Amino acid sequence: MINLKSFEVWFATGSQHLYGEETLKQVAVHSEQIAAYFNQHKKIPVKVVFKPVLKSTEEIYSLCAEANHNKECIGVIAWMHTFSPAKMWINGLKILHKPLLHLHTQFNRDIPWADIDMDFMNTNQSAHGDREFGFIVSRMRLRRKVVVGYWQDENVIDKINGWARTAAGWADWQGAKFVRFGDNMRYVAVTDGDKVEAEMRFGYSVNTHGIGDLVKVINEVSEAAVDGLVKEYADSYRLVDSLKESGSKYQSLRDAARIELGIQYFLEAGNYKGFSDTFEDLHGMLQLPGIASQRLMAKGYGFAGEGDWKTAALVRAMKVMGAGLEGGNSFMEDYTYHFDPQNSMVLGSHMLEICPSIANGKPSCEIHPLGIGGSVSDRRAGR
Repeated sequence: MINLKSFEVWFATGSQHLYGEETLKQVAVHSEQIAAYFNQHKKIPVKVVFKPVLKSTEEIYSLCAEANHNKECIGVIAWMHTFSPAKMWINGLKILHKPLLHLHTQFNRDIPWADIDMDFMNTNQSAHGDREFGFIVSRMRLRRKVVVGYWQDENVIDKINGWARTAAGWADWQGAKFVRFGDNMRYVAVTDGDKVEAEMRFGYSVNTHGIGDLVKVINEVSEAAVDGLVKEYADSYRLVDSLKESGSKYQSLRDAARIELGIQYFLEAGNYKGFSDTFEDLHGMLQLPGIASQRLMAKGYGFAGEGDWKTAALVRAMKVMGAGLEGGNSFMEDYTYHFDPQNSMVLGSHMLEICPSIANGKPSCEIHPLGIGGSVSDRRAGR
C-alpha cells in the first residue's frame, strides 16, 4: 500500500532581524499554528513540518540545501509573514531542487479595525512580503505553485492538497525503476521513446528483461502459493463455471495465479515500481498476464501494455497521487468514439488489463480466446 504520510513538506516562513525579537517570536508562533493546522487537516495527505523562521541569506540557503538531501522532504511551502528582502532568497532558491509552493496568505483573516497600530502593521505585512517573494521567483523564472487566500479556507486547502499529491508523485519517480518484459510492440511509434532522456528529466529508469528471465521465476512458484491465490480469486471475483475447481478451464486459472505471483516476486526482488509487457513477446508463458496486471495495478504498481514504459510510469504516479482518495485509476487506451452531439464519449479499453479499482461492483472472472496476434491467437487469459 502507498502511504503518503511517509512524505513531508516543509513549512518555511520568511522574515528578517529588523523587527526585533518580540516580533520574531510572534511570527514563529503564528507559523507553527498554520503548519500544525495543515498537518492535522484530513485533506492534506502528507506531513507538514514547521521549520524555524528564516531571517538571513545563510539560514535560507541552509534550509534549501537540507531539503534537497532529506529523503522524506518532497517540497517546500514558503510564506512571508513579514517582509523578507528577496535578495536573501536568491542563493537558496538557485539550489533548491524540490517542488516549491508559494503560499500568499496572512495569519489573521480580518483587519482589527478597533485597535490596529504600527506594531500590528510591522508584524502582519504578508501582503507586502509575499509580493517581494513573488517578484524574485518570477525574476528567477522558477517553476512553482502559487496559492492565494486565507489559510483556513477550503479552497486554499484543496489547492495545497493537489500540489502535495503532485509533489509526492514526483518524489516517487526519483530513483524509481520500471521493467519492460520484452520490447515495445513492433513498428509502433508512440510506445517507443528515449529512456535516457526520461531518466535525466523525470528521475526514473527503464530497463528490459527477456521473457525467459520472468518465466524462470514463474516456474519456481510453489503449488501452495498458487492454491492460496486461487482461493483469493474465488473470494474476490464472480468466477464463471469453467474456471471453478470442477470446471474445464480450472487449470487456466491456476496458470494465471502462477503468472501473477511470478511477476510480483520479480518486481519485489528488483525493487520495481511498475512494468510493461506485450502480447508479441510471450515466449514460455501460457497466457497473457491479464488478471496479474489488473491486480498488481490495484496494489499500486504502474503498468501499460505493448511495452509502453512511459504510460507505466504515469500509472504509477497516478497511483501515488491518488492514494487515499475515493475511486481509482487504471491503464487504458482510447479505442472508439461515440459521436452523439448531445453526449460525445470516448470508449477506453484494452485487451485484459483494467485495474479493479475502477470496477463498479464485484468484478467477474472469465476466460476468452485472444482474437489477434497470429500464432498467439489460441492463447487464453482470465480477465
